[in-house]
Amino acid sequence: MGLLNISERRIRGFLAGTAATLAIFAGVSACGSATAGEEHGKPAAANDESESPILPAKGPLDSAMRETADQRKGFSLRDATGLNRYVSPAHAKKFKVCFEKEKPNLSAVIFFAVRNSETCPSKVGAEVKAGATPNVVGTQLRKATDQLVLAGYAPPHIRVDVSGKAVSKERSWSYEVCGQTPAAGTPFSADLRPRLVISASCHRD
Repeated sequence: MGLLNISERRIRGFLAGTAATLAIFAGVSACGSATAGEEHGKPAAANDESESPILPAKGPLDSAMRETADQRKGFSLRDATGLNRYVSPAHAKKFKVCFEKEKPNLSAVIFFAVRNSETCPSKVGAEVKAGATPNVVGTQLRKATDQLVLAGYAPPHIRVDVSGKAVSKERSWSYEVCGQTPAAGTPFSADLRPRLVISASCHRD
């Protein structure tokens, strides 16, 4: 992932962002698909950069982002565990920093984070139990994508198929999720590519 060089205004936008900023559709059509897009990078191995060590850190991720922006530095967000989950800037208030790594040549910082409810691992990339994929069937697309991103799925990996007539991306946000893969309860894996089937109204038996 390219290190983000983000102004305070952009930071506020991230922290106030909704799912609409998390998933931007390239186009939605009947029996077609769209890919939710947000800048995302490969989760880093603990020792893939040699110029500075990874150091323990603590504190709210959103505060760390603001402080870094105030110092006119760029930053990159990574999962502190070995699950390689996506860490969304828009959900920064729900994460805490466990480790950090300076990139002096780029005037940037890499933050390794976990959710506030989780315990920081003993080291970057440590193995931990994967969380379950949330059940998003019956919810509006906006909320569904938000839940999947918070679960660790990268927006570019979320596919949306429309059942029925073509719909604009603006209207699609209010559509209901009628089906999902992987199924609810499936352990998270960064290799999975979630697929949501949406409709103006789901038909149930």
